[in-house]
Order: sequence, then C-alpha cells, then structure tokens
Amino acid sequence: MTDLPTISVIIPTCHRPQLLAQAVRSVLSQQLPPRELIVVDDGSPGAEAEAALSTLGACPGVQVRVVAGPGRGPAAARNAGLRAATGELVAFLDDDDWWLPPKLAWQAEWFRARPELVALGTLRAEATHVESVPQPRRRPRRLRILPLRTLIRANRLATSGVVARHACLLRLGGFDESLLLAQDWDMWLRVAEESEVALLPARLVVYRRHESQRSRDKAEMRRREADVIRRALGRRCLVAKSLQGVGRRRLAWAHGRLGRLLAGEGKIEAAIAELRESMELFPLNPVVWAALLRCVFARRVLARTDP
Repeated sequence: MTDLPTISVIIPTCHRPQLLAQAVRSVLSQQLPPRELIVVDDGSPGAEAEAALSTLGACPGVQVRVVAGPGRGPAAARNAGLRAATGELVAFLDDDDWWLPPKLAWQAEWFRARPELVALGTLRAEATHVESVPQPRRRPRRLRILPLRTLIRANRLATSGVVARHACLLRLGGFDESLLLAQDWDMWLRVAEESEVALLPARLVVYRRHESQRSRDKAEMRRREADVIRRALGRRCLVAKSLQGVGRRRLAWAHGRLGRLLAGEGKIEAAIAELRESMELFPLNPVVWAALLRCVFARRVLARTDP
C-alpha cells in the first residue's frame, strides 16, 4: 500500500474525552494507517484532548497532534485542521463517530484508481454499541457517482465518511464558517460544481447514538438548508448546468417544510410567509397549497376570537 496517497485525519472535539478516545482508537486500527491524526480541540477545559490521547499509548507511523481550535463551531474547527494538514487526502471524523478497519484503505485505493475523483463518502450504520455493527467483507467494485443534480436535492454524504483531496478543499476556501448548520452540504456542493463526487456503497462509519447528543431544532435546520441552496443558486453554476429548476424546487421544498413546521408550532404568520415563498418558487405543490389554506383559516379564526 506504499503507493497510495497519504492521508491526514481531522477530528474536531469539545469536552468529550471518552468519546474522543474511542474515535481515535478506530483511526489507529485502520488497515491503512493515516500519515497524521490532527485533533482540533475547540474549547475543551484544561488539556482534556491531550489526556484522552495519552491513554492510547504509542502510535507507530502515525503523527498525532492536538491543535487549538478557534472556538467558533465545527466549520472553523475543520478549517483549522485543513490548514494544519500535510496529507494529499484529508478525512473527517466527528469525535462521537467510529470507523470500521477497512475504511481508509478502500477509499485510498479508489483515489489511486480515479485521478478525477475529489470527494468520496461512505454509507453509515447507526448503533449504540460499535460491537453490534457487522464488519464489511469485501470492497465494492463500483462507486455511486453523485452529480450536482443529486446533491442539490439532498446531502448524501455524512461528514465522518468523507475523504477528499486536500488541495481542492483549500482552493475552495474550506468550510463556510458563516453557516451555522449544513456547512458540510455547502462544501460538497461546491466540490460537485467542478469535480467528481462519489459514494462508496459500504457501511464503514458508525454513527453512534448516545445521551450527550443534542436534539436539533428542525425549523432551524430547514432555514440553514434554504441558505445553502440560495447560495448555490447565487453562484450561477446551476444555471450553467441547466439545474436552476432543480435548485428552485429544492428551495421551495425547504420553505414549504419550514412553513409546515412553524404552523405546527402555532407561529401562523411566520408559517404563511414561508409557505408563500415556497409557492412563488414552485406553485404546483398541493401540499403547500393545503398548508397555506389551513394557516389562513387559522388566522381568521384567531382574529375572531381575539377580544
């Protein structure tokens, strides 16, 4: 495997030393060890990250280092890792996820075979205990190419499964730190606008369910999705590739879904605004029409009952 491209692994972490130690252990157990492992400590008190790494013992052939994160969230932490990395490829792993042993080897082999490939993700398994996840038996013979048309409809790449060409991500400016959520989707869209993005159809990442996970505000997620799509439309690449209609429909879906979520929370005026925005982008969705009519009716009922 000496002719395979070198890999830098980037793990952002914040105040989760036990989970971090387990994630790092999965990196050091790879059939193809990375050149380096960069842990971006993004605000842990004291020296938690160093203490977690010290429990793992020696790591022959792998340079392990901790860099200080800027304390501005996961996008900025990953960018700090990108700037510190030296490998031809970079692989991302969240501190509460886990890799199965063949992951890096299988992905590196595909990068060697396909010079045009820039970003390659994998499928993921969800589990509470890593031991319950079956080990993959053989490397898939084919990739699933993810064209821009597919990625604009939904983010098909889990960040912890992605390996990408380091130089390309740096040239694109890294992850957009102004986005509060969905920074990874924005990144993969920008890559797909000019390069090949693909999915390796094998479950090589374990997304672990645990008590410290935060429940996400679904309405806020839809707002950030809309931001990502709006930015993609603004870059004009969708127009050049005749995908503007696909982008507008996806943006309409985000506004429509947000409107229905807000209606369910009783925020009728905000819901009506989002549903109207959805209709302006794509007026043929009967679900949005029905939701808007219900909101208008509810507003009239509320107006009659107000003293």
